Amino acid sequence: MDNNPVIEVRFGDWISEGWTMFTQQWKGWVTLSASFFVVIVLPMLALIAVMYVMMFATMMAQQQHSRGAPPGMPIAAFLGFYLGFFALFIVLMPLTVLLMGGAYRAAFKQLRGGRVEFRDLLSARDCYWRLLGAALMHVVLGFIGGMLCIIPAFIVGGLLFFTFPLIVERNMGVFEAMRASRDLTQRKLLMFILFAALVQLIASAGSYVCYVGLLATWPLMFTITVVAYRDCFGVEGAKSFAQAPSPQQPGYGSGYGSGPVPDSPPVEQQSMVCPNCQASLPAAAQFCFRCGTNLGAQ
Repeated sequence: MDNNPVIEVRFGDWISEGWTMFTQQWKGWVTLSASFFVVIVLPMLALIAVMYVMMFATMMAQQQHSRGAPPGMPIAAFLGFYLGFFALFIVLMPLTVLLMGGAYRAAFKQLRGGRVEFRDLLSARDCYWRLLGAALMHVVLGFIGGMLCIIPAFIVGGLLFFTFPLIVERNMGVFEAMRASRDLTQRKLLMFILFAALVQLIASAGSYVCYVGLLATWPLMFTITVVAYRDCFGVEGAKSFAQAPSPQQPGYGSGYGSGPVPDSPPVEQQSMVCPNCQASLPAAAQFCFRCGTNLGAQ
């Protein structure tokens, strides 16, 4: 029996629903984005600005005193920048992980019909150290992949795409979440590699508009990801943000993918138990997120 069902990667549907999630509560998401921008992005931009000022001052000094300028001055400027950037990375990375975990939790909260609030940004403190461990693993594996002609770095991004959401939503450990993400995405690896790269591209697109555009694009990384996660792993009580859900799509019409009918109370979510490991699962789950058992074949 095949315990790893193939998941359809629905680029357009997931991106469309992620965008709808953002637009429905854009004020809350912009508040979270603005906080991330001030705490994380502005210090990095300030360092870059200092670098350019130092380089400009060095070039001007060399032009005016070309013979008297001490050798190696530009190298010292570049070295100082990279050391400063590395130090800033060490300081900001732990804080970035905390804020990203909070953004994922806010996205899952909205997926279940809740409101995105500023306090959600610090709501992932309970799983912070696991998120930090996962982030360090991503950095190390991505660096190794980058050293091997870049392509392996994209493979890592595709395989481990759901690691953070699994830690936040399922309360998994670092390696448990990495294995669960790998087991699902490897069946459609090329599609998930492309999808992960596309989500990153969309999220960073706002940086090309003087970085202010990040206020709108940064939240999409989380809204799009949790929509994809819902359809791949199942989320108890999750809503659909599709304009016209198709009954053929897995999870829509019943179970975790369906939302409440307008002007009617939401339907109570049913659950089931995995026959192999006894994990509690949404009624419409296609397979067990913990052991991978194909529930459709039972």
